Amino acid sequence: MFTCIACRARLTIPTTLRCGHSICAAHTPPICPDPACTPDPEATAHHDVTLTKLIAILHDDDDDDHNARHVSPTTQPDDNDDDDDSDLLTHLKTESARQKATRPSSPLLRPAHEFPSGMTSRQKRLLTELTCEICYMLLYDPVTTPCQHTFCAKCLHRSLDHSSACPLCRAALPPFSFFQSHPPNALILRVITTYFKTDYNARAAAILQAERDARLDTPIFVCQLCFPGMPTFLHFFEPRYRLMLRRCLESPHPSFGMVMPPRPGAQIDYGTMLEIRSVQMLPDGRSMVETWGTWRFRILERGSLDGYMVARIERIEDYTDEIDVDIDSTPAPSEPGTSSPHDDSEPVLPSLSEFPTASSPTPLLISHCLSFLTHLHNHSTPWVVQRLSTSYGPPPSLSTALARPGSFSFYVAIVLPIDESEKAKLLPIRSVRMRLRLCVWWIEGLRREWWFDRGCVIL
Repeated sequence: MFTCIACRARLTIPTTLRCGHSICAAHTPPICPDPACTPDPEATAHHDVTLTKLIAILHDDDDDDHNARHVSPTTQPDDNDDDDDSDLLTHLKTESARQKATRPSSPLLRPAHEFPSGMTSRQKRLLTELTCEICYMLLYDPVTTPCQHTFCAKCLHRSLDHSSACPLCRAALPPFSFFQSHPPNALILRVITTYFKTDYNARAAAILQAERDARLDTPIFVCQLCFPGMPTFLHFFEPRYRLMLRRCLESPHPSFGMVMPPRPGAQIDYGTMLEIRSVQMLPDGRSMVETWGTWRFRILERGSLDGYMVARIERIEDYTDEIDVDIDSTPAPSEPGTSSPHDDSEPVLPSLSEFPTASSPTPLLISHCLSFLTHLHNHSTPWVVQRLSTSYGPPPSLSTALARPGSFSFYVAIVLPIDESEKAKLLPIRSVRMRLRLCVWWIEGLRREWWFDRGCVIL
């Protein structure tokens, strides 16, 4: 099992490469080809700490078995008591360290050092060395760092969210991208699956179950307001949300919910599900994420998982109201922004007295909103228009707005220069017509502002 792939001999002072394979440290000295150059003594390769101990345990046990076959039963020493005392001392030390490192709110999981009954002395010693020094459980997907310490892959990722130093020796580690798809330590994984296959499979099932909460199964990103049908670009840099993003990317359909930050003493109950379209991982672990709003939700129950919000949610669907009737029975107005062949001036918005009323048909509400958007683009500074077009696209045509009035109502709200808390009032409204009427009411309020009549629009 412990054979060097370079010299085909037994591993001596093993060191593990980035690919996950282990070789003798003598094969990897960073020696300069110049014979006159003296190598830095500190630049010599480190030896794999865990693998070295595993080789020593298995080698010693093989020697003990060989010697035992040549010792008569009458002269064989009885050292069961010493082994029991040593195992007890080791157990007490590691249990004390685990309790100090465990937060009071953490679940009480069985650590690797709580040896099951019937375990041999060799298995106990192996299990002691195959324990992750971060979670104090059996190593799962073991990854060896350049300083040759081994941890669970997920434990190491979470540690790097908080610090770029090794959790044991505090040596500087490579950036997060180095460990993102790092292969496991092949020899250590082989030892685990050889001696503790059942425990390893149970550990995998426990990890899967912990990440698949039965009720609070939706991660919530508390950041900003977004609407369905709208693109949103996000920057993930906090450790808790970097962990959340990695878990989302491991799911078959990467997505998460997003809500606005609540005001003091209040809570936000409505948000939008975002589908992850693309992710750009930066070397230091931060991520630039492109998302797309898909549907709205209401939070029924909320909790916290590793620092970020998780919730049980209810999807919000629009009512089937009188929209189709309005579209069929009302002549479609002309496209806003068009003019007659004899008129080259810009279209003029209706006056306040001409604003749609509560009984106005839906196509008239849509036409009025489109006229306002045209006025907004024509009277805003160029950089504002460019920002709106880059972030949300140009205003839709009348035919597109009539075909998708629900998405159009969210587009109107997202570009209006009003407070975000006002825009968020659209999220719980299930009637498209009611949302359009609310948008018209906001437009009427903007038309009454002195700065809007002068063409000064600042977003």
